[in-house]
Amino acid sequence: MAASRTIPSSSRPNSTSLDLKVEALPGVGGESVKLLERLGIRTIGDLLWHLPTRYLDYGNVRPVRHLIADREQTTEAIVGAVGQRRTARGQMMTEVELIDPADMRPSGVKATWFGRQFIKERFQPGQLVRLSGKATWFGRALQLSNPKVEAADAERVHTGRMVPVYRLTEGLKEGNLRRWLHTAVEGAPKRSPVVDEVPDGLPATIRARRELLPLSEALKEVHFPSTEARLLEGRRRLAFDELLTLQLGLAQRRARWQKDAKAPKLVAPDREFERWLVGLPFTLTEGQQRAISEIRADIGRTIPMSRLLEGDVGSGKTVVAALAARIAVTSGAQAALMAPTELLAEQHFRTLSSLFAEGGPSVRLLTSSVSAPDRREILGALADGSLDVVVGTHALVVDGVTFKKLGLAVVDEQHRFGVRQRTTLREKGTDPHLLLTTATPIPRTLTQTLYKDVDLSVLDQLPAGRQEIRTEVRPPEALEKVWPWVRQHIADGEQAFIVTPRIDKGDGEDDAPSAVATYEELRSGGLKGLRLALLHGRLPSKERDDVMRRFAAREIDVLVATTVVEVGIDIPNATMMIILGAERFGLAQLHQLRGRVGRGEKRSYAVLVSDDAAGSERLAAMTERKDGKPLDGFDLANRDLEIRGAGEFLGDEQHGISELRIVDLSDVDPRLSRETAEEADAVLATDPTLEQPENAGLAAAVEALWRRYALA
Repeated sequence: MAASRTIPSSSRPNSTSLDLKVEALPGVGGESVKLLERLGIRTIGDLLWHLPTRYLDYGNVRPVRHLIADREQTTEAIVGAVGQRRTARGQMMTEVELIDPADMRPSGVKATWFGRQFIKERFQPGQLVRLSGKATWFGRALQLSNPKVEAADAERVHTGRMVPVYRLTEGLKEGNLRRWLHTAVEGAPKRSPVVDEVPDGLPATIRARRELLPLSEALKEVHFPSTEARLLEGRRRLAFDELLTLQLGLAQRRARWQKDAKAPKLVAPDREFERWLVGLPFTLTEGQQRAISEIRADIGRTIPMSRLLEGDVGSGKTVVAALAARIAVTSGAQAALMAPTELLAEQHFRTLSSLFAEGGPSVRLLTSSVSAPDRREILGALADGSLDVVVGTHALVVDGVTFKKLGLAVVDEQHRFGVRQRTTLREKGTDPHLLLTTATPIPRTLTQTLYKDVDLSVLDQLPAGRQEIRTEVRPPEALEKVWPWVRQHIADGEQAFIVTPRIDKGDGEDDAPSAVATYEELRSGGLKGLRLALLHGRLPSKERDDVMRRFAAREIDVLVATTVVEVGIDIPNATMMIILGAERFGLAQLHQLRGRVGRGEKRSYAVLVSDDAAGSERLAAMTERKDGKPLDGFDLANRDLEIRGAGEFLGDEQHGISELRIVDLSDVDPRLSRETAEEADAVLATDPTLEQPENAGLAAAVEALWRRYALA
């Protein structure tokens, strides 16, 4: 959901408790201050904006004798005998007998904790306590394993309610952080809630019209919800503020660009352009022709282009970018293409080198792996204008990279870069035209509200020759037949991806498939003897690139990975994509992953493995057909919104780099985005510079947004 965020000081009239150091809260001091600082939390205001990532629903209260196995629930019981013993693995375990307060007799249920000495010290036999957690069978008796516990007469912080779970850092205890936040949100004896001092910068007219909670109340509900409905109201208010701020900022920025900028006119004669098209080894699709026509119209003006080119994996975005770059070079300017990984940059470099082979623009590759002599040569050629096109990674935006005349900047898979990186690339020239590309489908209903500073071009067709990928949904028990099938295809010289939603088992509280465990199990079991490799985001980037290079060189048969392969290089020989825990992915992600295969001549397959009946409707969409063809990425993105509906506008976790800290742009409530777009347009229509007193809070929020990305 959110990283920590300080309330903009410019939106507060005077210093308040929000500005106090976090150690001003009871119980915060010493080592805790250093641990909080690792999370960017220095003041009480920072702490209040460290929002929960998820919640544990402990609101279901049941008598101890009526606990139900495998459910999160809360009970009250009297502490009976307390004992400690070592398990067979040598771990210290504290075991508490639970007495039913209804008849003062042992309930038959026990509570157990591993290595928790404080249980024995803090809770005495005969004390009434409240416990929350999941009950499981141990032999013929139920037990609560590692439940949250607090005195029954204590305020409900860790038990008996919807309990917030926060992002932590090593050494910081979950219970301590939750207790400090409870003090800031709910107050303490002789201490009023600091959250009440949070200023509300949203004009009262907008708040009333959209029926939004006051900001301080919204923060209370997000941290410690009174009900699930109130939690959604609180989330909606915070999301509304951030979307409105983003849309105001983007609209203002676009207005400034159009008013003051003087972009170079990039024009190619029609006859010359037609000659390039004839020289291509393929015919452009209608979508590509439409997109390049829109781009030509944009870059032929002095207003800098800001265009998002959106298309499925393999729809030909690089070719469109190459034609735009060629127009720039013909007009005496330079072009740059920035990709999120070295491997993808290398692939784009090879593609452009092939397209420009017959007397086209000069093109070089600039990444952190380029040798020092080559780097000096490339930088010199960019500075003196003798190099036409450069392809690279974030190495393009570091200090020391200068262009003689940058006319076009292309950012591939733009969502993988932050605002600052994209803007820094644009600042390498004098108002160059900007082309953003993405293979992540964005529902059409959201594009104009979430990307107010860009125009949109869509590639809605795949080039001729792309094979349809046969997609099937299977339960986990079918894997015993899937692995021999994979072996057979490997024996025929093909390769396979196996993707999991998690890196390691320790990354969550449930049993979601993990890459590390799957890799270990398969190399000693189902796929023993094959050449397996492991790939995930915690590996150093050079190691990840080396694994992908070996996979591309067919030195690896099966790649077990997380979604780091969602955006990757082409592996024409890979014909199988097996996705474990498929219900944990969005449809857009599943579509992206499926698009990693089917790049060659052989028939390709995607197997979605899931035992979640609740996710079956979404997964069924992956096998659905429309006009005799599978649903494309745009259809699937819209279907995902239809199925999951409004309210799911906050993701559990951010993937990649997001411009927002609260809202997940990949999963936004369409109604919310529409409402904030309407309010942004209405505000700017009467106050384009946000100078009127009632808009002072909005102006401060926009200023803080850009300051966060060094774009003020």
